[in-house]
Amino acid sequence: MSSDLTPVVVDTEKWLDSIAYFRVEVWKLNGMVDMSHFPDDKCLEEVDKIATHLIVERKGVLMAATRYVQYPDLASSHNKDYYETAGISLSGPIGLPEHTVVHPDYAGRGLGKAIADAHVRQAMRNGARYMITENSPTAAEIMRKRGRKSLGMAPGDPRFPNIEFEWMLSDMKLIVAELTGKN
Repeated sequence: MSSDLTPVVVDTEKWLDSIAYFRVEVWKLNGMVDMSHFPDDKCLEEVDKIATHLIVERKGVLMAATRYVQYPDLASSHNKDYYETAGISLSGPIGLPEHTVVHPDYAGRGLGKAIADAHVRQAMRNGARYMITENSPTAAEIMRKRGRKSLGMAPGDPRFPNIEFEWMLSDMKLIVAELTGKN
């Protein structure tokens, strides 16, 4: 893998399994998760089979991981009921970066930003019109500083008691204009 801190795409069963365990490890270390929802200490979901997975690792040590999945519209997404119930309706294509985790031993090294930038590049390559992320309070504040718009609070998730997640919207047209200087 990369010797710097640039996220790279992985797609083997071995990596997916490692990521599934890593997610829960990070959530547990951050005191975010109700472990009764993860009795085998891993989080591997059906959508992981179709997602693009990015990791940051150094010398075989996993430091950060995330997934990105894109749909023609929200109605075809794995979270369609979730968005519909909240009244969120956007024309697609829609990118959904999810389960971004950074091991606490590597926090503050810019890994979250590197992953967010990788999501933007992925969305641009795939022609996404928007990205919706579900963010912890700290991550939502970072997204606001990056000019992203809040879509409101996500419903509570019993897997993550005492965490209020906020949906943040990235309008790819605005991001491309920022990046190209065509504001």
